[in-house]
Order: sequence, then C-alpha cells, then structure tokens
Amino acid sequence: MARRRQLLASSASFIAAGLAGCAGNSTDGTNGTDQSTSTETDAGTTTETENHETTASDPTPYTLQMEPNDPYTFEEVPETYGVGTSPFIDMGMALGIQPTATTGLERAPLKFYDLLNLGFDESQITKIASDAESGYDKENFYAADADVWLISQNNIGRYVSWDDSDFENVESQTGPFLGTTLRFAPQSAVQDEPNPYTMYEAFEKVAKIFQRPQQFEAWQSLHDDLMSTIEEGLPAQDDRPTVAAIWRGVAPDSGRFRIAPLHRLGNNTKSYSRLGMQDAFEGQYPDGPVGYEELLRADPDYIGAVGGLTSLTHEEFVNTVIEPFENNENGQQLSAVQNGNVIRSGGQYMGPIVDMFSTEAVAKQVYPGEFGEWFGAVGDIPESEQLFDRQRLVDIVNEDL
Repeated sequence: MARRRQLLASSASFIAAGLAGCAGNSTDGTNGTDQSTSTETDAGTTTETENHETTASDPTPYTLQMEPNDPYTFEEVPETYGVGTSPFIDMGMALGIQPTATTGLERAPLKFYDLLNLGFDESQITKIASDAESGYDKENFYAADADVWLISQNNIGRYVSWDDSDFENVESQTGPFLGTTLRFAPQSAVQDEPNPYTMYEAFEKVAKIFQRPQQFEAWQSLHDDLMSTIEEGLPAQDDRPTVAAIWRGVAPDSGRFRIAPLHRLGNNTKSYSRLGMQDAFEGQYPDGPVGYEELLRADPDYIGAVGGLTSLTHEEFVNTVIEPFENNENGQQLSAVQNGNVIRSGGQYMGPIVDMFSTEAVAKQVYPGEFGEWFGAVGDIPESEQLFDRQRLVDIVNEDL
C-alpha cells in the first residue's frame, strides 16, 4: 500500500495553489523575447546568457526546446507531469508542483520534503514503471495521462523495445517527452551522449514549461547566496583535498567501486566539485568498477558516497558504509578511512532542493572549521549553523516571493 504522507494545512494550500497557478500566465512585467537570464557556471557563480524562447509574459501558445528534443509548442500551460529517477522530480517540487506519475520512489528525496513540511502524497501518484530500469508499460503512461513527461526518451529506450511510433502514440494521447540527461558526467573529452545542460540551466527550462520565471529567479538568488558563502570560506587551492566519488552504492566488503567523475556537467557529483575538491581519479576513469588495488593507489583524502545523503539515514550510513570500511582489511589501509573522511552527498535526484542540502552537508563534512560541525544528518543542524535559510526556501516553493 502506498505510504500516505500527511499534509500540513499550509503545505496542502500551497500545492493546491501551485497546481491552480499553472493555468495562468505569469505577470512578471517583461515583454517580448530575447531576455537575458542567469544560469549556473562551473564555479557555481552566474553568467548572463541570451534566451530566444517565448517568455512568460507572452500569451499561449508558447514554444520551448529542451535538448535533445525537438521544439514543442504548448497551447496551454501544463498542470501535471511525470518523471523518472532524475533531478526533474526535485525541480517540480521546487516550483510547488508534485508529480502525478513516477517510476519507483524508493530512493527519491522524500525526506527533504518531509523535513521542510512541503508535503508529498504518494497516493496521488500513478506508477509508470516498477523502478528506474524495468516495468515500463505504455498502458501506464496512458493511465497517468500527464500533460508533459520530464523524462528522456533515450533513457527509457535502454529498457524497452519501443520504436518512434510507440513514443508518438503516447505523446498523441498524453503529453510530450521533454526530458534530458543530467545525471552523469562525460568520462572523456568525447562522449556519445554528453549532458547538454547544468542542473540550473535545465531547471530554467522547467520553470518556462510551467511559466514560473519569478520562482526560478528566486531560486537562482537563493543558490547564489549559498555559493557566495561557500566561496568565501574555501581554503586556498593548494589546501583543497582529493576525493573518490563512488556511485551506485558503496559496499566495502564487495571490493568493487564505481568511480563517478567530477565535471561541471556531472550533476550527481557537483557537491564535491563546487567545494573545490580535486578528483583523485582525474584523467584515469575506469570503464567499469575498480577494486581496492586501484583505490589504494589513488588513496584519496576523502571517499564520497554519491547519493548516500538521500538514500540512507545517518545510522544506515554508519552501519553499511563507514564501519564495514573500518573492519575491512583493505579498507583499513585507506587514508580516508583512517582519518574518518568517508562522507556522503546527494546524487541522481539532485535538483534545486537536494542541491542546497547536499552542498551544505559536504561543506560541513569536509571543512568543519570554516562551515561548522557536521552532526550526521541534515535535520540535526541547529538553525544558527545552517548555511541557507530553510524558511526562505519554503517561501519560494509557496510562491511567497
């Protein structure tokens, strides 16, 4: 039975208002096209980029393109959307709109929404697949009937035998597929399917889909304030440590570890790179998992469990990652294990909300002298030691701008 999450009165009202608000155009006071907007750069700061898409002040219809998809013209502002295991669920929640269709939610960042009292009602969600890699069925898509799918066709195509006509049939009876790849970084200079956007660049696209430019701008401001705090507190370049970022779970006793590159387009490892950490495997990324021999050769200052902040509690992280490393004959030889430097961050679901918590968590785990003590869980950080304003975040989600 789906787990029913109780909605606080304020949370219920903001979600209802958010869904209702999708039906109208924004009144941001801008006119015409070719507006300049702020987007995220490698260092977490902003730069001005030119946008040639229809702005929110224009009446419907409006056209948007999300690479690698063709441009799509919306005749009305969508009210519902479906997502897979990706940052797009967090982007939707950051705009105050809960998805109506998802794949499995076992590793989704629901604990952050609970912590903020945003409300997330699983009973109102149609499952389109049993998990990220199996159980897809066209009938589930028809039943969900989402106005837009923030899902990459390329990702689905790895797990189903659909041809172009199958996708076209789903789109004709529901909404368009406009998702893109954000999770992984290219492991070399040339990659078949490099990510076309940083997370905030994709988030701006999502905000345009739902005609929420003011919310996006408020999120950009909140993000920039956090990054200003981070950049002011970072030590000199030569004093920044190395990290081996490990994804798909960290199982010390297995002796097999998948290394995730640190790269501006690697959304799942951005928390490490924006804290100035150096990639212990820079230029030598393996095609498959590495063993203890390779990990000991690199001997990183830190070992980062990508996604562990989202999928594990503090106790689970200690019991399944830290202690097994400490008790493993090979793990004991790693400098990161000896020095208590096995840490965790957000991962594949890293949208605007998870990004804030993950950046704060990694900052405190790596540089406690500069950013304050890490207490083990995001919910344990005293208000006086938080690096970003939780209430301001909730106000943005609620469109209380």
